[in-house]
Amino acid sequence: MTNAPLPSRDRLTELFLEFTRIASPFKHERQMADAVIKRLEAVGVRVHEDDTGARTGGDTGNLSCTVMGEGEPHIALGAHLDTVVPTDRIEPFLDEDAVFRNRQRTILGADDKAAVAALVHATELLKSSGRFFPSYELLFTVSEEIGLVGSKHLGEKVLASPFAAVFDSAGPVGGITVKAPSHETFKATFRGRAAHAGVEPEKGRSAIQAAAKAIAAMQLGRLDEETSANIGVIHGGVGTNIVPDLCEIEGECRSHDEEKLARVAAAMMDAMQAGATQAGVDLDIALVHEYRAFALTGRSPVVRLSKAALTDLGLEPRMQASGGGSDANILNARGLPTVNLTAGMSQVHSPDEHVSLDDLERLCGLMLRMILMAPDYVPRARAAAAGADD
Repeated sequence: MTNAPLPSRDRLTELFLEFTRIASPFKHERQMADAVIKRLEAVGVRVHEDDTGARTGGDTGNLSCTVMGEGEPHIALGAHLDTVVPTDRIEPFLDEDAVFRNRQRTILGADDKAAVAALVHATELLKSSGRFFPSYELLFTVSEEIGLVGSKHLGEKVLASPFAAVFDSAGPVGGITVKAPSHETFKATFRGRAAHAGVEPEKGRSAIQAAAKAIAAMQLGRLDEETSANIGVIHGGVGTNIVPDLCEIEGECRSHDEEKLARVAAAMMDAMQAGATQAGVDLDIALVHEYRAFALTGRSPVVRLSKAALTDLGLEPRMQASGGGSDANILNARGLPTVNLTAGMSQVHSPDEHVSLDDLERLCGLMLRMILMAPDYVPRARAAAAGADD
């Protein structure tokens, strides 16, 4: 077995409670970033912050660093600093079953602060151990929750490692996400003509009616095993006695298959055009390709490393596909093979979000093993990048 340092449950508890007490919704990660920088600099790691915040209207940039050990960086490990917006205070505590929860009815922030705490502690352990360890990179992104904004603005040459792992998937430690979909989002604005709904409704053109016709014509929900579509937001109208002249809808579609995604997106656009035409209103649509799908095989060196590290930890690896995106989508699209590993968190983005101390300990142990075992998988990764291996 790998001679990895043993994580401290007390230290993991201290770090996790410290980080989750900090509110860090997307575009407001400053305090969280400062806490991470402070912890890493305390063990001699110099942290770089880029200009993503200034470029995107946030207050914080992505953080990156090389933890110097032996040789060039062998692997990059990542997590994100932001959370969805909490609706109440975050008062984390460890309950009698050794599970972290929030006393208030809002998110805990384990997504993704479980990973942040584990990465910081793994680095503390390696830097203080006095033992050999291979060099590695850390990446902490911002505004991940609103479309992977931080990773999209990450410099092309920031990471030098041959492969990477992010820890941003829900579920017990042991899951390896090797496949995730492409994602399209859109915002459609229907522009009609206002009129008094009781006195002269025939002079109006209802934007809401147009949007309703469009939505009714769409296929939504789970379309097949790898494709989905959704309308998530509707805004329109100002009063019951006014034919509404404006209605906005926001939606998305996802698929692991690019051709299917293109067909579904086109069908949704056609439905909106038809709805606008039938109601006699104008239509503006802004369609955004958020990120591209990725699929790694069992032959991928970073997948093999993940499986070996989990096995060494005494866990059964679980290969899985995801219906959501992560920074792994962006990094894979740039040619950096990246897995997304489960971080132990459950019921994320909800008031019932939680993570156990056992899983937090396992997560840190997994990170340590991946760092220490990475050199064994680098030659094959270099060969694959050069086209000599798949």
